[in-house]
Amino acid sequence: MTRHGGGWAAVKYVLDVADRVGWLRMWKAMRTKNTCKTCALGMGGQQGGMRNEAGHWPEVCKKSLQAMASDMQDGIGPDFFDRYGFAELRTLSPRELESAGRIVHPMHAGPDDSHYRTISWPEALRRIAEKLKTTEPAESFFYMSGRSSNEAAFLLQLFARIYGTNHVNNCSYYCHQASGVGLTASIGSGTATVTLEDVENADLFFLIGGNPASNHPRLMRTLMTIRRNGGQVIAINPLREAGLVNFRVPSDIRSLLFGTDIASEYVQPHIGGDIALLTGIAKSLIEGNRAPNAGSMGVPPVRTTDSHDLQTAPRKDAIDHAFINASTEGWHEFRNSIEQTDWQTVVERSGVTREQIEHIAQLYAKSKRAVFGWTMGITHHLHGVDNVRMIVNLALMRASSASPAPASSPSAATAMCKASAA
Repeated sequence: MTRHGGGWAAVKYVLDVADRVGWLRMWKAMRTKNTCKTCALGMGGQQGGMRNEAGHWPEVCKKSLQAMASDMQDGIGPDFFDRYGFAELRTLSPRELESAGRIVHPMHAGPDDSHYRTISWPEALRRIAEKLKTTEPAESFFYMSGRSSNEAAFLLQLFARIYGTNHVNNCSYYCHQASGVGLTASIGSGTATVTLEDVENADLFFLIGGNPASNHPRLMRTLMTIRRNGGQVIAINPLREAGLVNFRVPSDIRSLLFGTDIASEYVQPHIGGDIALLTGIAKSLIEGNRAPNAGSMGVPPVRTTDSHDLQTAPRKDAIDHAFINASTEGWHEFRNSIEQTDWQTVVERSGVTREQIEHIAQLYAKSKRAVFGWTMGITHHLHGVDNVRMIVNLALMRASSASPAPASSPSAATAMCKASAA
């Protein structure tokens, strides 16, 4: 049974990809000055391939290679679409479709067609121009993939605005729109409040609803740095992921040979039990040693009302009352809702014991540089926005020592990777 993530298995994956697409082709791709296709960090960039954004060498991200390998396949010939009509294409798995090759020619299918057919570039451009001329800008939508370059995305959104619409979005919409909405409602900005360097200097990192060992491995070096600096990592995930327990960073000899313990505390709530868990942490901070009160669950948002220097906010106990009084609204309603939620409700809905919740709260109360990071395990719920707002509420309770940062996976990742385009 695998007891760790990364390591020699990750190295073997890179070698297997090189075998599949060709060593020379892979070597050239790894050395180019391109941002990582999956997270915009990790490897590549203006410093050249196999360096991360901090200049560390060698850095080889298997998610980036996975994306590049698809782009380095041979092109799909016209005969492919002669053999595979719509009905046949539906029988293929996503992996089979991707391994069929790259689409290198424009394709078209009419309303009565059963197959795609390749068309020339002049014909494709003519059809696009004619459709744009007969379509109201307000009835159009421009969408770009995270696999496209920043330059291509910039040109597409610029073209959309010249055309007359701001209906522009990308894959971050599906990943982290809930983060954008929740953060904007709470702190007035839809993006992260920290940089990756801030995360590396954290003494406590909450990783909620994500598996970066698989989906955004650049973060694993950062988590390794936190642990080596004596910091704590609290992993909150219903599934116990081997890579979050122990990870072997291939670019670090010590970690590659001996492994790095990642999660100092691993919490496995019920699926959808995040708000209840976070409520319990907030309740523990508020109550201290007081006896809990009975009631029902409800978590209205706490919102910031002005800018504030978090580094200078005085902190007499675990809750930053000075910041809350000066820069937030809704605190009393939030506190009342937490106090009226009984521990039995918290435990039943979260699936986490009271003892573990209070232990997490103690770690948070003692921290001086806490960071909250989350991925699509938080946002991809009917209550994804509420999940995000509850995380921010918990961060605002100790604003002088905590910052929220959405981490996206895998194709949108910076500050913990790339936050939502709200």
